[in-house]
This record gives sequence, C-alpha cells and structure tokens, in this order.
Amino acid sequence: MSTPQRTSLLSSVQDYFSKIRRFSRNARLLLSASVLHGLAFGIWGVIFNLYLLGLGFQEDFIGFLLLLGGITYGLAAFAAGIVCDRIGRRTSFLVGATTAAIFNFIQVFTSDPVVLLSSSFLGGLLGPLSWVAEAPFMMENSEPEERTHLFSVSFTIFLVFSMIGNLLGGNLPRVLGGLLGVSSESALAFRATLVFSIGFLLVALLPYYMIKERREQRSKERAVSGFSLKNIRSRLVIGKLVLTAGLIGLGAGFIVPLFNVFFVRKLASTPEQVGLIFALGDVTVAVGTLLAPVVSSKLGKVRAVAFTELISIPFILGIAFSPNLGFAAISYLARGSLMNMAGPLRNNFSMEVVLEGERATTSGLTIMADGIPRAISGGLAGQIMKEGNYVLPYFATSVIYFAASSLFLTFFRRTEKKR
Repeated sequence: MSTPQRTSLLSSVQDYFSKIRRFSRNARLLLSASVLHGLAFGIWGVIFNLYLLGLGFQEDFIGFLLLLGGITYGLAAFAAGIVCDRIGRRTSFLVGATTAAIFNFIQVFTSDPVVLLSSSFLGGLLGPLSWVAEAPFMMENSEPEERTHLFSVSFTIFLVFSMIGNLLGGNLPRVLGGLLGVSSESALAFRATLVFSIGFLLVALLPYYMIKERREQRSKERAVSGFSLKNIRSRLVIGKLVLTAGLIGLGAGFIVPLFNVFFVRKLASTPEQVGLIFALGDVTVAVGTLLAPVVSSKLGKVRAVAFTELISIPFILGIAFSPNLGFAAISYLARGSLMNMAGPLRNNFSMEVVLEGERATTSGLTIMADGIPRAISGGLAGQIMKEGNYVLPYFATSVIYFAASSLFLTFFRRTEKKR
C-alpha cells in the first residue's frame, strides 16, 4: 500500500472514531442496552426453536407460532409508533423490554401449545414499543455528521453481542445440562439456557431507566401526534418505504426464522454447530455494518442498500442447494453480511426523508409492514419444510428480494440526488 493510501486510510479511521467519541450520553446508554439485548437475542435465536423441537413440536407448529406472534407484532407496531410519540422514547423502551421479558418467561415454563400461542400473541402487543422507539431516538440524540455512524455502531454492537449470545446458546445447554444431570439436547437443558437469556433482558432495564428525555421533545411529540394519520404529510414517501419493507419482510420470513431448523433437520448439525455458525454470521454482519457508512459515502444510501441486497441473492440459493454443512455455512455468512449491511442505511434514510413529527409513526409502519408479511411467510415455510421441501422457501426469498431491492432503487434514487 502506497504512503498516500495509508494516509487516507488512517485519516478515515481517525474520522470514524472521532464521530463515535461525539455520541451523546443518551446514545451511549442506548448502546449499553443494545449489548444486553444482543446477548439475550443471540441465545434465544439459537435455542428456542430447538427447545420446541425437544418438546415434540414439529416445523408446522413452529411456523404457526411465528405467524401468530409476527402478525400481532406487526399490527401493533403502527399503534406503537403513535404511542411512542405520546409517551416518549424512554417509557417506550422500558415498557417494551419488560413485556418481552415477561412473555419470554411464560413461554419457557410451559409445554402447553395454547399457552405458547397465547403468550406469543400477547407479547406481540407491547413488544414493538422498544424497537419502534430506537430509530427516532437515535435521530433526536445525534448530530447529522455522526448520525450514520450511530445507526451503524448501534446495529453492529447488537450483532457482536448477539454473536456472543449465539456462542453461549450453543454451549450453555451442555454446561447447564451437566449441572442438572441431563443431556445437552434435552428440553430441560434448553429451558435453563433460555432462562439465562431472560436475565439479560431484565438487566437492560437499567440503562433505559437512566435515559434523560428532553421535556421540550416530549411536548413537541404530543403536539403533533394523535391516533390517526391526519398529521402525516409525507404519505407517498412513507407508502414507498412501507411497500419495500413489506417485501423484504415477506422474503426474510421464508428462511430467517427457520435457519436453525434447516441446519438441524436438513444438514444434521448439532446445537453447538448452529451456535458457532450463527456467531460467525454475526461477526461478518458486524464487519459489513461498520463498513456501511463507507459504502454509503461512495454509492449513496439508496444505491448501497439496493446493491448489497441484490448481490446477497446468489448466496441465499447457495444455502438451499448446499451439498454439506460447510458450504451452507459459508453461504450463510456471505448472505448475512451483505443483506444486513443495508439495515442501518435503510433506517437512517427512512428517518431523513420524513418530517420530524412523523418519524416514530414511520418507524412503526415500516416495522408493521416488515413483521406481518414475515410472519405469514414464516408460517408457510414451516408447512413447506414439514413436507420435506427445504429448497422452495429459499427460491421464493430470492425472487422477492430481487423485486424489493429493484423497487427501492427505482423509488428513491432521485429523492437522494435531490437531497
């Protein structure tokens, strides 16, 4: 590498970290909560479906559970955006995290399908509050110069600690199963591991509690918010954001919630192997996310989103047609890095192209648009996989992602140029 290139690289790195050092106290508290949520999410993501399989449930029930919880979550997300504007970000974080912990706890200590389904439904009603609040909270607690970096760092921190959670989720059943005198693949070992994850959700309440919300912001939110869309002026823009988010959710639902089932049932992997693959996936996604501001600065947010999503498609098909676990793992890592690099850029862009008083509502609508189709396709994928067809869901995802990315580019490339 030549001296000018080294100087340029060093300057870019220094500029990146200088922007991170400028993050506000509130932003740092949110990042602390993201650490704990990442750990909880990582453990839960590896183990919960395997726990259900250990209880004797089949793929179709898991798919239906995803369907019910996802539809509830998605429908509630719109109202959550409006509620978030009225009660404030801090309260939204606290209510959402508490709800998640309570209903996760209920799901861990039952094998009754009715209770599992009911808790999934009820948890979806208030659970969206904390997720809906994040994007507008970061917009309000950052300056334009550091904003893309805050979105990327927040997403990366969540992924890194989700990776650690994946590793814990893959290995804790063996450790806890040994302490309890049961097999590492028993339902009891899985249950103990899930309880461990809930502990992290409870600890996350502390940084949320320490957030100091500006009173003038709360007053402004109440002034522009109401339980209707009357105050929404950016309807066409929001409609385009909702449509593309819905397509991404529809495509993701066919494969993402059932990756662990695919690896275990199709490729005969162990929980430890699933945990390792998921953890490595989070590493590659974290690296990709940290690079997102750099890619965005070169291509622009809209083209960066479309480009990374489109080139992830061959790797999605690579997982489906993989001859062995190793090839599937490599394809999984590449897909995750490329597809998820677009996440913080999408969120940042969507918050920039709507008015300030519309941000939480926009966040809620896009989460709803993602969640409901994701739940429906997850339910369909469970049925399809139960019949032994593990390729069709991946093919469907590839087609839908192509359509979503192409539309996003078509809708917003001129918008970004004007801005």
